This record gives sequence, structure tokens and C-alpha cells, in this order.
Amino acid sequence: MNKRLRMIGLSLILVSLNSVTSAVAGAIAGDEERWRVDITAAIAATQRGDTATAITLYSAAAKKAEAFPVADLRLATTQYGLARAHRAQYSYKQAEASFHRSLELFEAAGDPGRERMVRVLSDLGELFRVQGHYADAETIYKREIALIEKTAGPDDPTVAQALSNDLASVYRLQWRRDEVESIYKRALAILEKAVPSTDSRLGLALIDLAEWYQSQRRYAEAEPFYRRGIPILQNWFPPAHARVLLVIQDWGLVTQMQGRYRDAEGVYKMMLSTIEKNYGAKHPNVGIALNNLVGLYEIQGRQADADVLRKRMLEISNIPFRTKPRTPYQGR
Repeated sequence: MNKRLRMIGLSLILVSLNSVTSAVAGAIAGDEERWRVDITAAIAATQRGDTATAITLYSAAAKKAEAFPVADLRLATTQYGLARAHRAQYSYKQAEASFHRSLELFEAAGDPGRERMVRVLSDLGELFRVQGHYADAETIYKREIALIEKTAGPDDPTVAQALSNDLASVYRLQWRRDEVESIYKRALAILEKAVPSTDSRLGLALIDLAEWYQSQRRYAEAEPFYRRGIPILQNWFPPAHARVLLVIQDWGLVTQMQGRYRDAEGVYKMMLSTIEKNYGAKHPNVGIALNNLVGLYEIQGRQADADVLRKRMLEISNIPFRTKPRTPYQGR
């Protein structure tokens, strides 16, 4: 799991340290303090990657939190932290049990727990997905989306993100092509209405659809979405960010696969220029960008141009030349 998602999950747990309500008044002060000590230490252990210690601490905190009123959400957030720690240890059964317990508690708390339920449902769906339990993951993700629609509305940007990041991922793994396309289109339609035309979420939604069409070899359909999405990403990410470079390369490829070699050359040269400007002419990524152009020139029979760039490419990174460059007719 990437660092951003890990921190989102931890922030949900940290909220409980600062949102204790008046319902706690009847709890024993000593238990509250011991719970706070355990949960703080558990979060610290999670942040440094010591999940075994985190599990011990979360478990201890959960026992103390059982005595607290449900309304203050501390047991729910503790169970959530415990679930994530178990998942990090690949203890999926234990993680599932704690996720379900957390959900029950958040749901019992009513409105205060609904927003946090969305995060738990997303994590539980992921837990099922990584185990190949696609039907269970689909059910949980649909429940997540329904909850967002109920609380934020069907046209909220968070609905689009849950559709693209969660439900579509399950359908892609099952190769449910029509449903994947439908979800990406719905997510894009929501964002086109709900966010500015320069919003990074819109850019990523455009690229999602472009990459899906490319994976289906529907190159002519993919290209307009690359053309729209890439400038948005370029405004939000550093110029030579790996994600941006990859989508530029894909844009060049879908153009090349349509036989539009002049346009593809322009895209590949843009990629090369961006890398050289930001990393220098000797960076290994320059060799990757040159490799694209070498293959393109070889297809067109521009042997002299290909040889010049191949020599430079090999001097930089010793990347082997593709002896069978891709053409518009390959694999059809």
C-alpha cells in the first residue's frame, strides 16, 4: 500500500484522539488514559513499520475501549487500526474480522460514523480483491458507493473516485470489459460536471479511459483522452514525473499504432526533451526515450536516423534495441 493511503488510514485513527465527546464522562479516567497511551504507541509503531508491535498495542487498546460508549467512536477506530495492522501482516482472516467489527460500530454510531465507514468499506473491499474474492469485493465496493451517494449525492466527485479506483479495479481483474468502460465513462461524466477543467481528478479520469481503450487496442478512441488528460497532469505533477512520462509514452504509442508516424515522432521527441531538460542528457531515462524513436524510425525504414540514436542510446544505458519494432498491423 502506498504512503498516501497509509497516512489516510492513520488519520482516521488519529481523529479519535481529539474528538472524545461528553459521552465519555462515565468512563473510568484510568482506562481512558491507558487507552490513549496504547493507541498513540500503536500509531507510532504502524508509522515505523513495526506491525507486530502495532497489533499487540491495538489489541490492548481495543480491550480497554470495549468499556467506552459506542458514540465516541474510539472502539471503532481502534478496531480499524487493528484491521489494517493485521492486513499488513497478511493475516487476512483477522483483518476481515476487525474491519467488520469496525463497520458495525461506526454504523451503530449513526451520522458521526458514516463518513469513516466509507474508508473502512474501501479497505475491506481491497482486502477481498487482493485475495481474489471478487464477488465479495464487488458487494463491498457497491455498498461503499451507495453510502457516498446517500451522504454526498450521486454527482459528488468522491463517487467518481470510488467508481474508478475501487469497483472498476474488480471488474478489470475479471475482464468485464463493458462494465469497466461504463464505470470509467460514468466517473468521467461526474467529474466533467463537478470539478474545474484543470482539476487533477479530471485529468486522471481521462487517462483511466485512455489506458483502458489502449489495453483493448482501440487506439483511435484512446488518443483523444490522452490528448485532453496529459496537459492537465502536466499542470499538477512535476514535468518529468514518472506518471506523466509514462502516459506521454503511451500517447505516442497509440498514435504510432494508427500509422501516424509524424505525430508519434512529435510526442516521443516531447518526452525526450522533457527528460533531458529535467535530468540531463546522460540520464538512463534518456535511453528509454531514445528507444521509442529508434523503433519508430526503424518501422519507417529511416535506418540512418535509427542508427544515430541507437548508438547514443547504447552509450547511455546499454538498453538493447527492439529488433521487432511495433507497427500498426502487429497483433490485429
